[in-house]
Amino acid sequence: MNYQHPKSNLDILEQAHHICAQFLLTDMNVAHTFLDVAEVTESADTRKRNQEHALTAYQTVLRLLPRIAPSDDERSALRERLQILRARLLGMGIELNDETGAAPDRESRT
Repeated sequence: MNYQHPKSNLDILEQAHHICAQFLLTDMNVAHTFLDVAEVTESADTRKRNQEHALTAYQTVLRLLPRIAPSDDERSALRERLQILRARLLGMGIELNDETGAAPDRESRT
């Protein structure tokens, strides 16, 4: 077994932030898969369910991203993927509140 113990608490913290960043990237990839299914399905129920799953992933990323300290490259990738996911959700008619990810009142979007 080739396991190496982290050298310090800082190493452990950096590793934890890296793992969280990878989780968020994976969560957004899954959200894109849900949206892919929503775009091609003929079932309104399947479309709605998959859009809701993608919205939940978006909200999760918004909630957790401020709590981690990813590397500059990870932060850039996270922001880019988040913007793409946001654009896809909006393109499907799902209204978002960037602070919470929740849908605002319809009148507030102009």
